Amino acid sequence: MTHLFAKTAISVATTTGLMLAIAITTNDLAYAAEFQFNWKGDTGYSAKGLFNYDTINAPSVISEAGLGATNNLQSLSISFFDPLSTLINSFTPVLSSVSNYSFLRFNFDSTKEQIFGLFDVGKDDNSPGDTWLNNNLALIDEGFSDEVLAKEFGFNNRDAAGTKQILDLSNNSVQVSKVPEGSIIIGLLAVWSLGFTLKQKFNPKSKI
Repeated sequence: MTHLFAKTAISVATTTGLMLAIAITTNDLAYAAEFQFNWKGDTGYSAKGLFNYDTINAPSVISEAGLGATNNLQSLSISFFDPLSTLINSFTPVLSSVSNYSFLRFNFDSTKEQIFGLFDVGKDDNSPGDTWLNNNLALIDEGFSDEVLAKEFGFNNRDAAGTKQILDLSNNSVQVSKVPEGSIIIGLLAVWSLGFTLKQKFNPKSKI
């Protein structure tokens, strides 16, 4: 009997915890917008990332630059891949509304859901392995770069000696798409469903 009560208590606690997590997540999603972005160069190098911001006080255009507290971005992450889709490196230039990337340049029009203008995202501390994607032409136009490059975006990396190398160039823009608001909740429900299925499989006589 004690064993049955313990199982029942655990089941109720698990279900209650899940429902609470979903409730909290739903509340957070009501005030946040999350987007994924990707870019691919002419020779096959690519970058993929995620960013989000609080929609309560955010303007229609999200603009960030340099180190320190951000204006609106809560987080920004990016991963870089070679032409075989092998991960080169991953960075989180913005975490908990604070930028740790000196050269950060980020502009996003939330009404059009487009990244535009100055763009420089990744990591560059002059260290081997540093990798970043930037909009060369926009940076040149604004006086932030003196490199004369024929194409708009550059995929940059520092080799083992810390020397900068441009691995790819392209006029392809950074593509943006919104992350469905219910995706996290669906994930939580999937976890619960898997747990319930396993529970029934290994304990088919259980009613709780």
